[in-house]
Amino acid sequence: MGNQQILLQLGRVRCVDETGSGTAERFGNDEISMAGLGVDAAGKAVKLSEFSVYPHFDDGEVKTFPPKTIMTMDVPGDGPFPKTCTATLLLTEKDSGGFTDLVRKAFDKLVAELKKEKEKKMAQGVAALAIDWGAVWGIVGPIVINYIKGLISAGLDDDVFPPKDAAVAVSSPDFYWGDGTKLSPEFTMEFRGHNGVYYAICYWEVRTV
Repeated sequence: MGNQQILLQLGRVRCVDETGSGTAERFGNDEISMAGLGVDAAGKAVKLSEFSVYPHFDDGEVKTFPPKTIMTMDVPGDGPFPKTCTATLLLTEKDSGGFTDLVRKAFDKLVAELKKEKEKKMAQGVAALAIDWGAVWGIVGPIVINYIKGLISAGLDDDVFPPKDAAVAVSSPDFYWGDGTKLSPEFTMEFRGHNGVYYAICYWEVRTV
């Protein structure tokens, strides 16, 4: 069986309402950065390193990409299907710092929790290729998300939005979407916080490798 990869593609980011209120919003601009983490169908933690989306967002502005691959996740051909890949995106309005450290800590937490669950499954006699990583994310995901939210609520100089999740289930070793293409329909991840709203418009792409 051939192996596949799932790519999370970022098409554009729209500023619906920039952060802040009053004079600060009218005369300022949002410097928006993105990062993230994911779990592929082999149980590997994937990191999206922080990058600048656009440094001068005002209400209604859209940053369009050509598109931009922000995560690449492996889908082994061996073992049972469906196989699930998950992604968690983090968005921030940059200020005086804190976001980079949050991303590092969140990724380290994800790696530790995945290792713990893998060891549990294998101790129960489950082969590595047979582990349902989508189900594992159902256990690990809330732990990691709550950990991230705790870091945010503890106070950061950067204005970090609550994290948003997306997942895709690959149903076969030669996967296509319902319209017969290797590209999924677009979907929108809404980031809301700090008196601001942003939309990240994404889609999945599957490739045979």
